[in-house]
Amino acid sequence: MNSYQIGNLVSLKNHPFILSLNSKIGANALMTPPIMVVTEILNQKKYNPDSEEKENLPGQVLCTFYNTKNSCYEKHWFKTNEIIEIKRVEGSDVKKDNSTENYSSLKTNFKDNLVVLLSADAELGKKKISWSKDKDDEKFRTESYLDFLPPVMTVIDVIENDKFLKDRRNSDDGEIKKDSSKYLLKCKWFNPTKQTFSEELIPYKIVEKVSIDFDKIEIVKAGIKEENLFKIPREIQMEPDKKDMFNFSLVEIKDIIMLNHRVKILYRDLLSNKNESSFLEKVDIEKINLKFEDLIEEKYPDYSSRSYNNINKLKWEGNKFYKINYTDKKGRFTTRIITNCEKTEFETEDGEKEIFIIANCFLRNGHIRHFKLKNVGERLTLKNDFENLIKK
Repeated sequence: MNSYQIGNLVSLKNHPFILSLNSKIGANALMTPPIMVVTEILNQKKYNPDSEEKENLPGQVLCTFYNTKNSCYEKHWFKTNEIIEIKRVEGSDVKKDNSTENYSSLKTNFKDNLVVLLSADAELGKKKISWSKDKDDEKFRTESYLDFLPPVMTVIDVIENDKFLKDRRNSDDGEIKKDSSKYLLKCKWFNPTKQTFSEELIPYKIVEKVSIDFDKIEIVKAGIKEENLFKIPREIQMEPDKKDMFNFSLVEIKDIIMLNHRVKILYRDLLSNKNESSFLEKVDIEKINLKFEDLIEEKYPDYSSRSYNNINKLKWEGNKFYKINYTDKKGRFTTRIITNCEKTEFETEDGEKEIFIIANCFLRNGHIRHFKLKNVGERLTLKNDFENLIKK
């Protein structure tokens, strides 16, 4: 039998997240039960009268979730054998309140601050998937499923739970049978269904404080406006260990989005050449007062001169970093950053000699790749500053 604690995330046993937190919900997503937060625990010494042995009946837990359709909180009692624990979303570390149940400390900690139900991260991460088939091609579309996402609320007061002592202990032996919160938070939020403001009394043990780093947001906003680069941690090892490991990537942040209680940044990673996103509070970023153009030492083709741009005359230095536009043998166009370049000649399958550039490719996480020289459409030689930025 599961031993639940207040603040645990649970749901009915048919919730798809029991497979994996990355599970995508197919078919009718509306039949997916909400992720709930354990609010009270009731362990009564009751036995099954139909059993010859003294078989303990399962305990009960009171669970809370936010009903988005009605824009209200709902609470339901479940037997412990009807539900299953949902592990928290990876990286969603809830800051526990280490203070005792002291009115003064709780009021200092919570009053006038923002809070959200502990299930918010898991609900925000839910995805539903739909697919269609066109001849032999299957197409998939993934989007967020936010039917039970709880709102961010303002704590306007802290009050004592007047039902805290009611039926708290067994009358026979005086042992505690009901675990609950001694203090409640009076929370206010905007109710979109009623188009007004609602209030609710919520145990402080089932919420987390929402902390928004406005200084960090201002740095990001300034970087977007100025088109500056940012450094983010990323480990890349060159194959086969030709150079030391690189510890950072350079990114161009494109936008900043408020997602309920989290702040997300959208950015272009210049090393992986991919559009990615991260929660701002989960990633260490460092603003660099440089644009990517500031890191370019030389360009090919160079149309500012009257001389012919001959790619065969380019020098490929092993200790330099280059950004290239390349078309592979299947006609796919990619942009890559490469280093440790060696210019060599091979005989192709047709018996003709072809010039190749062998290099470590950041698009392929530092692995060695071969590039036909004639398929390089553009090359930017990067300054030594580039290596220094991604190394330390």
